[in-house]
Amino acid sequence: MPPPLPDIPAQRRFAYVGPVLAVIGFAVWTLFSLLTALSDQTAPFRVVEAWDTMPFLQIGIPLVLLVQVAAGAIGGENIFRQPLWMVGGLFVGLLLVHRSGNSLGLLPVTVVLIGVPSYVVLLAAAAIGYGLARWAKRT
Repeated sequence: MPPPLPDIPAQRRFAYVGPVLAVIGFAVWTLFSLLTALSDQTAPFRVVEAWDTMPFLQIGIPLVLLVQVAAGAIGGENIFRQPLWMVGGLFVGLLLVHRSGNSLGLLPVTVVLIGVPSYVVLLAAAAIGYGLARWAKRT
């Protein structure tokens, strides 16, 4: 019989949720930005923005939303910061993995037109996860 697992305090366990969300956001953006360059070996290596690819829209966004629902379910009471971690990870990926020659001139517009709506949708996903977790505890 294996030894019992140590009991990790809830505050410490919840502290890892945010950084994990940031890493997942960064990984999703990076993967789907490089996917077309890695999948077509005959074409020259070309980095595209993830939101310009159909797999990001079909797989990446639902994956991010499901992870956010799960984080809302296990992340404790403070669900308002969780979407900031995910959006932050996506934006770090956006800043680090981009086509050469692009400037950051449209970054403020991107933050307003993409970041704010993304935060709202991810907050709704986290609230759904939090509500489902509370409902499951009652039944």
